[in-house]
Amino acid sequence: MKNKIIDSIGKIDDDMIESVDALRQSKNKRSKTKWIKWVAIAACFCLVAVGSINTLQRFDYLKGAGCSATPGTIVDGSYYYKVDHSGVWKYADGVNEKVLNTYWEDGGWLVNESGLYYSCGKNVYRMDLDTLERNKLFSTSEGTHIGFDLTQDGNVIVTVYDKDARFKYQVLVNGKDGGVIEQLTDKISYDSNTPLFTKLHYQVGERKIELVQAGGDERTPHYMPTENGVSLLPEGRWVSNYGYEHVDGVISFDVYQEGRETQEESEMLIAFADGKTILEPRYNNYSGAIGHILLYVDFNSTENFGSNGNGIWCYDTDSGEKWQLKIDSECEFYSFTNDNQMLYSCVPWSEEQTAWEIIYEGAKPVSLQLIDNNIIE
Repeated sequence: MKNKIIDSIGKIDDDMIESVDALRQSKNKRSKTKWIKWVAIAACFCLVAVGSINTLQRFDYLKGAGCSATPGTIVDGSYYYKVDHSGVWKYADGVNEKVLNTYWEDGGWLVNESGLYYSCGKNVYRMDLDTLERNKLFSTSEGTHIGFDLTQDGNVIVTVYDKDARFKYQVLVNGKDGGVIEQLTDKISYDSNTPLFTKLHYQVGERKIELVQAGGDERTPHYMPTENGVSLLPEGRWVSNYGYEHVDGVISFDVYQEGRETQEESEMLIAFADGKTILEPRYNNYSGAIGHILLYVDFNSTENFGSNGNGIWCYDTDSGEKWQLKIDSECEFYSFTNDNQMLYSCVPWSEEQTAWEIIYEGAKPVSLQLIDNNIIE
């Protein structure tokens, strides 16, 4: 699952800045759609001007009336994604249906094989993916607001925040009956730099990776990623508790080293669910994976097949080979998520979500075949 941990939103690093620069440089490739993007952006500002977004979320606004799209999550072959001012939708076998109205969710949602989880106020709810029945999983009278993450064994980590009393803490909750299993962290200062449990513990497949402080100071601590107490990096290198990406079967960390000054010298620690771990120079931000093959959008390439934007490339970490997925229709790629059969792409200046089938030659993915240009229509 492309596990976008909620509290990682807002992370900005050098690669993001480079991506924006590359995007700006490629505007000439997208001149035909430029006016559409600005109309959409203007529409978003108009919505803010006439009423708060929070108010709009309390209505089943027009289907497809969102200002932008973000990649969803694929679970058991079904694709779950959010449409602004509408709700969470499910796309499977060419059929699109709404499973959660925006009215019921105001604090985020996540989905895995155990169900669709969402928060409203200071409550966390679970929806059964088959029956769509909902039940309140967790509720608290403490704090001013909450956040939550999903564990890979089907449980939920709830973060309770209090911006008035200035504290925060995390509890582990049973993902089926809502019982509190344990309090993972004591109450710490709302403004503390001390990381919560979810910022130090990660899991990919059956592998559990823990970050152990190994230097630095209170403001910029250095962490060593460990597995079963064994360090995954050579001495003299470290990671932060923010610079990471997590997609199906893969987790990667930005690696730092004393004296390294240029972006070209940066490295990544990449851990696969099946036990493979590699340390290598950072080439791109990887958004997907098929086995040991990493998928990414190349914002700098001038060799994008049939695309008026950026293409999707593959990097085989076993052989070192890189290639682009050919496509049978023009498309502008920016963000995506995938499993072994399907890939769903979107751009932040439109509400559209595009569905592609991944085509193979043997075990090698070679192209994308367009299934639906806009699944929300």
